[in-house]
Amino acid sequence: MAESLLVLLPLFLLGAVAQPISIEARVKERLRPFRGVAGLAAKNLITGETVLVNADARFPTASTIKTAVMVEVFHQIQEGRLRRDTLVTLTDEVKVGEPVVLNRLHAGLALSVMDLVALMITASDNTATNMLISLVGTANVDRRLASYGLTQTKLFRPTFRDGRADVFPEEEREFGLGSTTPREMARLMELIVEGKVVSREACDEMLEILEEQHDRAILPRLLPLEQGLRVGNKTGEDLEKHPDARGVHRYVRADAAIVRGPGVRYVVAFFTRQGEDTRSSVDNDAMVTGAAVSRLIYDHFKRP
Repeated sequence: MAESLLVLLPLFLLGAVAQPISIEARVKERLRPFRGVAGLAAKNLITGETVLVNADARFPTASTIKTAVMVEVFHQIQEGRLRRDTLVTLTDEVKVGEPVVLNRLHAGLALSVMDLVALMITASDNTATNMLISLVGTANVDRRLASYGLTQTKLFRPTFRDGRADVFPEEEREFGLGSTTPREMARLMELIVEGKVVSREACDEMLEILEEQHDRAILPRLLPLEQGLRVGNKTGEDLEKHPDARGVHRYVRADAAIVRGPGVRYVVAFFTRQGEDTRSSVDNDAMVTGAAVSRLIYDHFKRP
């Protein structure tokens, strides 16, 4: 009997060592060194498997909320309340933020609604965003999100209008431009890729715009794009509304993506706040962490 136990013991230990570490455990381990608060939600659209880490915590959206503005624009076009080719005149008064695209162009320039959508998503142009919000209405964006069951995802105001909320002023004082959770932002991206927003045709066009995104420094950063992957994403970057005990406004960084290609079809949303690293460079702790976690998700979901 004792000899049998001695034979079985190494086999038992070998089995214990060989147990695979779950993907959520690996994501948590990679997030552990991050100096701030992070959350992630991912869903494999082939198998239905989800990866959720702090997925229901509320985060400032920064510019990721611009995807929701785009959704409302497409809805209002379908409803006949907007026209794709309606021209909107750029004025000096509407220009906000740092020069991206429109702030460098002359007042009097006429841009179509779809010109503004492209600039809002691909270049995250804040002036284009505000011009669209003035057309569709902040409250309408939020009502639309609620109709899709995204009750924690909200736009509070146009960009660079700190403290002057159109809706939910108490929440604007905490989150700034908007708020969401990783789970809900991943869900919004899922609705788009699955053709469940407005129409299949509208979703295909939104996907094309997202795939023309200029900022690839977080979720797409370490993915093998040369292998035929198509990634549509929208990033966000901001500072916390309120300073910490040292008077420092900590960092907010986020990215939400749709990833499609050979063997993969999934959505992923990565959000951070209270980041101690406030550098805007690609070496920022949040960006490096998000890229690493994104690769973990890709490697886990990829099928041979």
